[in-house]
Amino acid sequence: MKILFLTKYNSDGASSRYRAYNYKRYFDENEIQYYFKPLLDSNYVLDLYREKKIKSLIQSVFSVLTRIIFLLFNSKQYDLIIIEKELFPNAPYFIESFFLKSKLYALDFDDYIATQYKENKFKRLFLGNKIQKLVMDAKFVTVGNHWYFEEFKSNNLIYLPTVVNLDDYRKVKQDYQIKVVTIVWIGSPSTVKYLQIVIPVLQQLSKKYLIKLKVIGADIIIEGVDVELVEWNSETEADELVSADIGIMPLKSTMWENGKCGFKLIQYMASGLPVVASAAPANEEIVKNGMDGFIIKDDKDWYNKLEELILNESLRERFGKSGRNKIESDYSYQVWGNRYINIIKNA
Repeated sequence: MKILFLTKYNSDGASSRYRAYNYKRYFDENEIQYYFKPLLDSNYVLDLYREKKIKSLIQSVFSVLTRIIFLLFNSKQYDLIIIEKELFPNAPYFIESFFLKSKLYALDFDDYIATQYKENKFKRLFLGNKIQKLVMDAKFVTVGNHWYFEEFKSNNLIYLPTVVNLDDYRKVKQDYQIKVVTIVWIGSPSTVKYLQIVIPVLQQLSKKYLIKLKVIGADIIIEGVDVELVEWNSETEADELVSADIGIMPLKSTMWENGKCGFKLIQYMASGLPVVASAAPANEEIVKNGMDGFIIKDDKDWYNKLEELILNESLRERFGKSGRNKIESDYSYQVWGNRYINIIKNA
């Protein structure tokens, strides 16, 4: 069996890395031939993180042309094409259907990109139903949380969470008796905006307790809060997480956030950290409120729940160990690797 993966990024992009490239081992073990053809290269990812928008735009146009040429001359040799989200951003359905005509293809979603095509009347007119049509035509569609089942209302959806390799998280939180409590957030420049939700809370807590905010992968300055900025690095990511004490995932409540898959929480819990997260479909699937962390349904609760964890080291330990057990049983490649292989083989 030969599979073509049309990912959005190369392995430098988190979504492509965790939902495609990291399954290579399982493809090899099952003698499945595969080829990855990313739409955007590592330079695009770096420019995106550095917020060089014009350069990123030029690169994306060139990347689309490259993908068109590749599909015209190479796609017929594959038994299955797995597409991360869509072939061409901002292209109407009829263009994508032209390239996918008579081909067996699948889609993968860990973001609800359909929201960007409903922002204004022009986009709604030409692109509003694009994603739904692509979903209906696909052999199968893997999605990162169960909310998509309600939204797409299609019987070809298959649940595939974004997961971690337990071998990368061998170090698990052990020391819960500390003087300064480190609250950690991991993300990117495009998602650091969500920290705005908890800034007033962190400022209040900093006046009363010895706390520090560790931010991995983005820059932010918060007056009155001790902030440690850490550049993201795949080699040190797990160590940076396990050296913290509480993981947070604040989110807004919109359709876009409904489609998110809670991967930050999975990383925190794999490290043995208790978590505090805004209520969102994936977050509420991953975290059992009061068992491995707290789900915040009212922004006012952020202060109370963070304070409770800051003051109670035994609660941090209990939540952390419970969360780690959940990741081992439900959210690892060790569990999902062969499940994904079976999904592909049954296509």
